[in-house]
Order: sequence, then structure tokens, then C-alpha cells
Amino acid sequence: MSDVETTALSVFAAELRCWRQRLGWSQAECGEKIAFSASLVGAVETCQRTPTLDFARRLDEVMGTPGTFMRLHELIAREAYPSWFAPVISFEREAVRVHGWEPGVVPGLLQTEDYARAIITAGRPSDSAEMIDRTVAARMERQRILAGEHAPMLWYVIPEGVLRHLVGGAAVMAGQLDKVIELAGTPGMVLQVLPFTASDYAGGDGPIAVYDFADAPTVCYTECYGGGRVVETRDEVADLVTVISMIRASALSPGDSAELARKVRSEIRDR
Repeated sequence: MSDVETTALSVFAAELRCWRQRLGWSQAECGEKIAFSASLVGAVETCQRTPTLDFARRLDEVMGTPGTFMRLHELIAREAYPSWFAPVISFEREAVRVHGWEPGVVPGLLQTEDYARAIITAGRPSDSAEMIDRTVAARMERQRILAGEHAPMLWYVIPEGVLRHLVGGAAVMAGQLDKVIELAGTPGMVLQVLPFTASDYAGGDGPIAVYDFADAPTVCYTECYGGGRVVETRDEVADLVTVISMIRASALSPGDSAELARKVRSEIRDR
């Protein structure tokens, strides 16, 4: 865990303790007022648990601290990721449409907790269990935008190989495929699979995400190992949108993609 991340979490914990004591509340009373358990309040105050967005929002509402805990939560969430990824958190929250191509893994906004933990653990062998827990929690927190009143439309293309790779083992991957199949049938979600049979397809340079906003120009994000880049110039954005379009043209239709996902899922069940 970085010193900055520790400071952000510690500041949240100290503010919670300070405001709770100023109001004369025990941890149990605080938990009751914000509709969370006393044990969770205690765990956040000792930096053993990372506060959720709802936790921070309820503190601001009940304690009369408009924006204080929400801003601290935003800082904690940002610092759970490398600095080059931090802008993506805001893009996801503000976008009306998110278009993505993920050649290596199921997109983060679609991952189950078990799948996310397996991916993160495999890529960070030196991290402590606590660091892994906080990174997983931050990734799951990102998915809250999908349950909001103004959830963005998502349109992802995923390679067939990603669906067939048994990340975390058969049980974990079965759960992940169940989630993909469920999401494929929900409003505001378009999922396509790029099959093994597709040849000469675009997108070999790495992941691409395109973010459309209601009142701002479209921006893109690309990533390679150990880094990422926000793309804002008109010509480069247009080029990446073209690449996304070409990938979609090579992919299966949404209906055929869902059918392939169900087929892969059935094969896992038999193992």
C-alpha cells in the first residue's frame, strides 16, 4: 500500500472518529443512524475496512457534513489505482455511453468479485492480502454506476479466448460466465464476442475504451503493460473509434455472442 493511500484512508477514519465523538455518538449509535453495523464503523475507524460510497454518503447526510466524506471516498477510490488509471474512474461516472474492447480479460465493470480477485492476485504476487482486498473492493465499487439512475450504456467486445480461459478455476469462471450471460440480456448493455474464427481483426495493439458524454467531447483511453493514456485530440479519437467499429464488424452479433457464452458455460459445467 502506498503512503498516499494510507493517508487517504487514515484521514477518512480520523474524520469519522472526530465527527462521531463531536456528536456524542458511540460506534453503535453511529451505525444505527447511518444504517450500517457498529462493527463496520469500528473497522473503518481502524482502517481495517474501506468505506463504500453509500457509507460515505450516509455519513454526510446524517452528520451534516455535505461533501466531506464523499470527497474523501473519491480520493481513496482514486488512489486504489495507479495514477495513470485515475481519470478512468471519473470518465465511467460521467459518461452516457462506454464502448470497450478488452483482449485479455473480462472488462472490470462486468467482473465478479471472485474473478477480479483471481486476476488481481495473479498480477500482483508481492502485494499483501490487505492490499489485494482493497483493490478488489475498489473495482467492485466502480460497478455501482450500473445501478444508478443515470447508468451509462455499455457496449463491449470480448474475445472468445477470454471466455474460455479458466481464471480462478472452473467454479470462478462459471460464476463469471453466468454474470456475462445475465448482463447480455439487460437493457443498456450490448455484448459481442470475437470468435476464434475471426481473421485479420483490428485491436491487436491492446485495450480501448471510448467515453461519450452528454455535454463534452468524446475521449478515449488505451492501455499497455504498466501504463495507460487518455486520448483527447479529435483525430486520434476518430482513429480509435474506427478501430472499435472494425472490431465490432468482425465480432458475432449480440444474439450469437450470448449463445456462444452459454455454450462455453455448459462445457465448464461438465468438467
